[in-house]
Amino acid sequence: MRFEIFAAKRLIKSKNSGYTSYIIRIALVAVTLCVAVMLVSLGVLTGFKDAVREKISGFGSHMQAVRFTAYGAYSDSPMKADNAVIEQVQNLKQVKNVTPVLYESGVIINDNTFHAVLLKGITSSFDTSFFHSSLTSGCMPQYSNEGGQQILISQNIADKLNINVSDRIKVQFFTDAMMRSKRFTVSGIYQTGLSDYDERFLICQSAVLENIFSLDSGACTCYEITLKDFSMLESGADAVYAALPQDMTVQTVRQAEPNLFSWLDLLDSNVVLIIVIMFLVTVVTLSGVTLILIFEKKKTVGILKTMGVKNSIIMRIFLIRIGWLAFVGTAAGNVLALVLELIEKYTDVIKLDPQSYYLTSVPVTINVFHYLVLDIAVLAVCVLCMVIPARSINKISIVKNLRFE
Repeated sequence: MRFEIFAAKRLIKSKNSGYTSYIIRIALVAVTLCVAVMLVSLGVLTGFKDAVREKISGFGSHMQAVRFTAYGAYSDSPMKADNAVIEQVQNLKQVKNVTPVLYESGVIINDNTFHAVLLKGITSSFDTSFFHSSLTSGCMPQYSNEGGQQILISQNIADKLNINVSDRIKVQFFTDAMMRSKRFTVSGIYQTGLSDYDERFLICQSAVLENIFSLDSGACTCYEITLKDFSMLESGADAVYAALPQDMTVQTVRQAEPNLFSWLDLLDSNVVLIIVIMFLVTVVTLSGVTLILIFEKKKTVGILKTMGVKNSIIMRIFLIRIGWLAFVGTAAGNVLALVLELIEKYTDVIKLDPQSYYLTSVPVTINVFHYLVLDIAVLAVCVLCMVIPARSINKISIVKNLRFE
């Protein structure tokens, strides 16, 4: 066993004065709380951004392949779905699913009350998992002849127009310079918390809209593309664009909602500020403890120097002692953060206003990588920063401290 490790173990096990022992306990609690705050902040930030991105992407996928008009703007006029293009995009390594979607605007009329809406016509290839998870009652519209009369509405619209599951509602459409109406049966009601979307979107079969607007079978407004991972958004958009015809382009969810994603990116700076402050508190706390320990063990330092032990070795002894304190505090902080995150993850103790935050409770993502990186960073920074106060050992006089009682 190396001498500094042996001496550091004896130093850890040795009894400290009441004052020093009290300071060490405070430092341990401070390190624990700082590490826990940093981990919980990262978990909440990651969970919040993932949850909001998932909700936004649930309505319009990660990106849409749309046509250009002659003036360079996006076209919302229907086109014939091209299976060759769909297959080519589907075969890209970043792409999980491609589905044609038909959008048409309309007006719900119920008991002389009007509400403008946007109907999203979907096919059997559409991934309905997002809307399934957002259902508050009822079910998704079925893909059958009877299901063609079914529609999914939001809780916001249902509350405004006093609509319940299984109710019959009338939707009016403006087409060919005339009004057309269609009656639907409400199959289910959903709520996502994204009020801007919940106020507008209705889900029905694409074939119903094709029939109302006299469109050819397989008509669509755009192709909605879901990626295997959101982190592939930029590379996926480039790959999809290269696979599309010249009269089509890609609009990512970031481009469709720039203000929302700018707000999410701004949250990163808040968490960075919290982490920096917690790091500073940890470093200052452990620096103070290092100086207090060296002051209390002056006589021990003097004895080691008379035995010919180099200052660098004595410094390493105290660094190991402080490193052990930082390790225990970091481990305790990990446990505390994990407990708090699990409680919030499975009980939703902390509630949010969905009108402001798009979510009903604080989401948490437990990421092992965050724990490992933060733990290594905390221990490394603490030990490196302790070198400065530990250098005070060089100024300790052997004669004065051996005579000190």
